[in-house]
Amino acid sequence: MKSLTSALIFILFFNTPIFSQQRGNHGNSSQQAAQQKIIPENMAGIISYDIDEVIKKLKIKKTPTRNIVSNAISTHNNKINELKTFNYETFDNVKSFLTKKRNEAKLSRDFTILKEARMKANEMLAPIRKKVIAQKNILNTTLKKEFSEKQFKKWLKYQQNKLKELKPKNTQQSIQSSQNKQQIQRQRQGMNRRRY
Repeated sequence: MKSLTSALIFILFFNTPIFSQQRGNHGNSSQQAAQQKIIPENMAGIISYDIDEVIKKLKIKKTPTRNIVSNAISTHNNKINELKTFNYETFDNVKSFLTKKRNEAKLSRDFTILKEARMKANEMLAPIRKKVIAQKNILNTTLKKEFSEKQFKKWLKYQQNKLKELKPKNTQQSIQSSQNKQQIQRQRQGMNRRRY
């Protein structure tokens, strides 16, 4: 009986810092999800490329090819800037909408609101995203004619990395992780109560 009591005391003391740590992690991950900077242009996949960076990255040495690539990227960047200017109101509406929903999530501590809000924001941005993709395809078609197969693969990888940079890091993981930790915490607290 004495050894059983000692074991229970050990378990209770051992579990206490775990719970407090989990509460801390839950707060941090939820807070992280709620504090992501809202940039609707990034959500729409808008990218302007640095011409010099592309030429250096892909090691384009021939002057005619460099000129064609420079012109193609310059044209792309101009079209993208036009899209940004023309759709300023939509970007502003999306930012206001997401800011409002983020504040609601903070007050209610219900971070599933953010997931629903992001889905709605993506719907609002869908027509712009289609135009961005169309511009990307035009650029890629031009560059494919000028690049070797190896260079074009390198370009596509570079382009993909640029797109990844636009995405907020681990937003969805933070929300999911926070929900999982909360569920585990409730289960363990229930187990501790039953032990009494």
